[in-house]
Amino acid sequence: MRSIAVSLVASLFLSLPLFASPEAWQALPAPLKAELEGVAISLYELGPDGGEVALSRGNLTETTPLRIASVTKTFVAATALRLVEDGKLDLMKPMTTYVDKAFTDILREDGYDVDAITVKHLMSHTGGLTDHAQTKTFFDIIIKDPSHVWTREQALRGAVDWSEPKGAPGEKFSYSDTGYILLGHIIEKLTGKPLAAAVRLQLGLDQIGMPDTYWELAEENEDAAKRRAHQMLDGMDTYGWSATLDHYGGGGLVSSTRDMARFFQALFSGKVFRKPETLNLMLSNEGLPADGPYRLGIFVKEEKGVTYYEHSGFWGTVVLYVPSSGRTLSGAVLDQAHFKMMRQGLMEVVASGQ
Repeated sequence: MRSIAVSLVASLFLSLPLFASPEAWQALPAPLKAELEGVAISLYELGPDGGEVALSRGNLTETTPLRIASVTKTFVAATALRLVEDGKLDLMKPMTTYVDKAFTDILREDGYDVDAITVKHLMSHTGGLTDHAQTKTFFDIIIKDPSHVWTREQALRGAVDWSEPKGAPGEKFSYSDTGYILLGHIIEKLTGKPLAAAVRLQLGLDQIGMPDTYWELAEENEDAAKRRAHQMLDGMDTYGWSATLDHYGGGGLVSSTRDMARFFQALFSGKVFRKPETLNLMLSNEGLPADGPYRLGIFVKEEKGVTYYEHSGFWGTVVLYVPSSGRTLSGAVLDQAHFKMMRQGLMEVVASGQ
């Protein structure tokens, strides 16, 4: 593998091979290259033949562990689909079949028709659930006390107290961490294991080879933990913020750009599910709103005619797979403010077809 570290990202874009095609990066708009100068960034490619290319700058490398936030949802959804393969979970059954009554009672208080919300609705963000993690109150609590310990029940209570339902079950796509907290709970009940252990076992993460990946608070990985990045948000170092704010299925994993790419490559090359039709199910829009961008744990998008599958995370992480080329691309920035332009660079590569 080639690992490239230079003082200016811009000069690398202009002169060195990256992501299998230097032409793709040389074609980046000049303003974007200028904006990326001085940015702490990690970009990584894993090809269908196992070839790896990495770009690292600043305090990030392709093996730097980061909180990947919502990228965790793809792992959680894939775990649920493994339970479908084993006949333990039925996506079309109401969530009330699996979720503790204490949790569904909280949602009923806000008018949710929990008997009409299926497991598939939770996985596809189409159950009409609000997102407690996108409310002002949620962030106000964190800023006031970053060490605050959140529980699954408190997050659900926040969804009811701080916001309103987003629509009828199946009506539309509306992104919801709250729904994935419930999905994580379902996985724990059906496996009899903590969510972290269930995800690791069901997906075979140890066999894939992901040494920088672990579930905070639930798994021990001393080497990765001591190397975890100091991710920045609005000038604040969030390193010490309680992992419980994003822990129960909507997020929770720490990983690296290399490990994220390895998982996506394994997922889309048939090494995670036992049956090929399970991946088809994950990517199918059957029964989902026609204009929705989300499937079961993953976004399906298009860039200038090129289809790709993607998930990103709040702190500035992203991983995507391009089926036409069999390539997986991943990226991370240290400061969340730089995420948009980092992702723009990845989109230029996808669109180029290089």
